[in-house]
Amino acid sequence: MKISLNWLKEFLGNIKDNDQLSARLTSIGLEVDSVTKLKKDSIIDIDMTPNRADCLSVMGIARDLSAVYKKKVSIPKISKLSNKTKSHVKGVNKKISTAYSILVIEDFDNSLTTPKNITDKLELCGISQINFIVDILNYVMLEIGQPMHVFDKDKLHGDLDVRFAKKGEKINALDGNEYVLSVDIPVISDDDGPQAIAGVIGSCNSSVERDTSSIIIESAFFTQNLIRKSAKKFRLQTESSYRFERGVDPRLNNHALGRVIYIVNQYSKIKKYSYNSVVSKPTAQHLDKLIKMDMNHFERILGDKIPNKFIINTLSFLGFNPVIIKNKLQVSVPSHRFDISIAEDVIEEVARVYGYNNFSEIPLPPINLSTNNILRNSTNIFLDLLSSRGYSEVITFSFLPKDSQKLFLSNKSKIDVLNPISEDKSEMRANMISGLLKTAKHNISRQNSDIKIFEIGKTYKKHKDKSILEENVLAGIVSGVNYPHNLKQLQRKLDFFDLKGDLMSIFPNLSFNESENISYLSNSCQAVIVQGKKAVGLCGEPSLNLCRQFNIKNKIFYFEIYIDLLKLNQKVTYKPISIYPKICRDLTILVSNKVSCDDIINSIERKSFNYMINSRISDIFYNEKDFGNERKSMTLELSFQDNSRTLQDEDVNEQISKIIGFLEKEFNAVIRK
Repeated sequence: MKISLNWLKEFLGNIKDNDQLSARLTSIGLEVDSVTKLKKDSIIDIDMTPNRADCLSVMGIARDLSAVYKKKVSIPKISKLSNKTKSHVKGVNKKISTAYSILVIEDFDNSLTTPKNITDKLELCGISQINFIVDILNYVMLEIGQPMHVFDKDKLHGDLDVRFAKKGEKINALDGNEYVLSVDIPVISDDDGPQAIAGVIGSCNSSVERDTSSIIIESAFFTQNLIRKSAKKFRLQTESSYRFERGVDPRLNNHALGRVIYIVNQYSKIKKYSYNSVVSKPTAQHLDKLIKMDMNHFERILGDKIPNKFIINTLSFLGFNPVIIKNKLQVSVPSHRFDISIAEDVIEEVARVYGYNNFSEIPLPPINLSTNNILRNSTNIFLDLLSSRGYSEVITFSFLPKDSQKLFLSNKSKIDVLNPISEDKSEMRANMISGLLKTAKHNISRQNSDIKIFEIGKTYKKHKDKSILEENVLAGIVSGVNYPHNLKQLQRKLDFFDLKGDLMSIFPNLSFNESENISYLSNSCQAVIVQGKKAVGLCGEPSLNLCRQFNIKNKIFYFEIYIDLLKLNQKVTYKPISIYPKICRDLTILVSNKVSCDDIINSIERKSFNYMINSRISDIFYNEKDFGNERKSMTLELSFQDNSRTLQDEDVNEQISKIIGFLEKEFNAVIRK
């Protein structure tokens, strides 16, 4: 929004520190985008935030600055409205407008030239001159913030009706376009149809021209959301819609009409006028709202002791009418402030005027952490160990949808979020199973059914004494098959014992006791994980009802370990890596089709041949012509290495001979040359 500095001074008087004005505006939340200096004036362009509709006028900005400069705002003079009538308004839908006023002026001379002091200000603020009465209305809008619209009374047929459009109705708008209206668009109509899209744009059929002699001026408070939807639907943003959709003072409409009469009478005597005002209650939810708070609340929130006198003066200048009763502060929300609803909003008003740069620096208190050295690094340990077992780490939300845990959690143990950002984040998780099952479902739905995932996080429950129990938990899920299809391992579905084996390989001092008391696990497949004599976790298959809740049909196995209860073994033995080169040999044999790859590899490894560090199947070949139907060719890749020296060929040859002899004896293998 652009405003003239000289116009601003008409409200505040002379401002000495013109050079500091931009910084002061920005410090109170009215960020100055640019300042253009002219010969006798300066144009300030303010980037207004959507919540500060009260500052979309010169008076609104002056009101904010009055609290900074401690200067009383000069309110523009108005004429008192008289000659109230009930005519010219057929009806007002209170969903559209709860405060709708019109001013009817007869024998009006619109051929007058708009005074230069008005056109100059309009031009500086980026608004073009149109005709006398329209220029006056635009001037008042910029001055005090009330958008208005004027109709040529002689072009209207019947009284004005504030209603929703009928399906298929059309309007020829002032921008030269025709708009087809729908039933959710608020309009101002006469007997012939819509004469304006309420709060957005008027019709050229009832537009005012220089020879217009009778006019009806509309000044209203329109429901913000309706104006926003209309402007968005037709991609129209006028000066009026820009203000209405952000919120115009519901008590300003009659004041604005009085201001129009006063200005017009300066240049042309109004001979005859009348006005009508239709008000529905409540006009707006924030009107006459009282907020009470302890004066000490300012220091608790802001951290600095702000003098009570400063607080009272600031709120008085901003229009809050503060009153202190027994160290309790009571303020009334001004009609122009839609963004004030709680005590903290009032405190923020004082803080921004006080100046955020003026608050003293408060250092953070020293943090002394005394935690078990083993558990402090346990997260990284678990991550590495589980990753080595083929698990992938995931992170899920600590918040869950409403009633998503009712299958296994009582209301007494459940923790509800007081002000959830959405319904699907309204409960704190009591365990990790819901988030992991949701992740599993996401993967299964995308044809990734082989799942090994884990998460390290916190769970939250209410204790019997109503305190909050917060636990560090390691949880995971396995599902699908043990290995992708390959030549070495036989593929099979993962089960409870695979999960148990993974856990025992990471925590070798665990034991598993049968259980039937875990509500979210199947009674036929669940166990309590024990370390020593202490229960440190649980595992098993999720219950059928829980799987149905996530629409999961695959077999899934779940574990949950309470990290804080674990005792980790500090003794770790490392085997040094040999610095000497290894020797690899390939050995191709013919064996029976009935002999499995696993049997051969496992047998070789169990014999523990000297220097051999690894063995694997690198190739399998079937050829009925050369081998017949009962035999296959298999290539073994054998690796040898010593920790103390470089192996010689004779060392390896000796072991290869022993391996050949073993295979011939154990599997009737024939060595292929």
